[in-house]
Amino acid sequence: MFESVLQLVQSGVGTAYPCAAVAVGQGHTVFARAFFGQRQVQPTALDLTEDTLFDLASLSKLVSTTMITLKMLEKGKLNLKDRIGNYLSFVGNYADCEIYHLLTHTSGLPAGLPLYSMKHPDGDVVHTILSAEKCYQTGTEVCYSCMGYLVLQRILENISGEKLDTLAEKYVFSPLGMKTACYNPDLSKTPIAATELYAHNGEWATGHVHDENAHFLGGVAGNAGVFATLDDLIPFAGMCATRGLAKNGEVYLQKEIFDLAITNFTPDFAESRGLGFQLKGKQESPMGICMSAGSFGHTGFTGISFYTDHNTGLWGILLTNAVHYGRQNRAAYFALRRQFYDQLITQYNK
Repeated sequence: MFESVLQLVQSGVGTAYPCAAVAVGQGHTVFARAFFGQRQVQPTALDLTEDTLFDLASLSKLVSTTMITLKMLEKGKLNLKDRIGNYLSFVGNYADCEIYHLLTHTSGLPAGLPLYSMKHPDGDVVHTILSAEKCYQTGTEVCYSCMGYLVLQRILENISGEKLDTLAEKYVFSPLGMKTACYNPDLSKTPIAATELYAHNGEWATGHVHDENAHFLGGVAGNAGVFATLDDLIPFAGMCATRGLAKNGEVYLQKEIFDLAITNFTPDFAESRGLGFQLKGKQESPMGICMSAGSFGHTGFTGISFYTDHNTGLWGILLTNAVHYGRQNRAAYFALRRQFYDQLITQYNK
């Protein structure tokens, strides 16, 4: 059924990205799964293998930080309307910021700060982030913010007394059977899809997280840092498509919590946002035009995307290393990504 979709993905090898790992399914049923291209072309060429880890970049926000937060909500460890000051001793300019605002990217925090090149007088990057001037009044706009997810990481760690990577293994990777998903993979033991030649130091980012801030923070960060194979993400996709059910049939996340997470809280803002999820609203979307209203998922800067169709539970995972060709050379990938999700729906409906 999805041969043309796979052909589309294969057609992008060598132009839009060096390699791609792709899967299509519905619920916990997998319809198609394929691997194309080379995981690395520079400085030496290496073939893509099924056990290759991809740097998920900002998809880490959804797979790790968001899911941990939803589990904490489910357990009653925090509340969406809690102000961040309930969990942090310093809130800077963001005393009115709530957990809800961090998850929906309506906090007022800037999209990004070059933390890796900034001085932090007290040694605390969260203090630096919360000292930043607001870009807008909290709750009045959507501005996708990696900084908000670093604040959320600190809150989760304060609540639990455990680090984010430990929480991810405990609350996400292990329960869902994501066997090789991790932070800070061992390059000597595991093949990794190559990312970018850093402009600021002339070194390849391959082997550690591509995001500069996450790398500066030791590879474990609320905004980025998770590495995973295609087969790690398939059970995650199935859980999302079934609104909280793990592959073994157990309830991973209560349906009420999951449905809340994919509620469109910002339909009239610049982006449609749920709790951590990017949603299909009336705005232009990376998931194309054919997915139904309310479809949900996320992207990753390195060339990663995952979306689930709201009405059918049909999902697509597209893992690429588009950024290996340089971050300024991703237009072909963006166009192909939209085509990919459009074709999923049109082929399914034939």
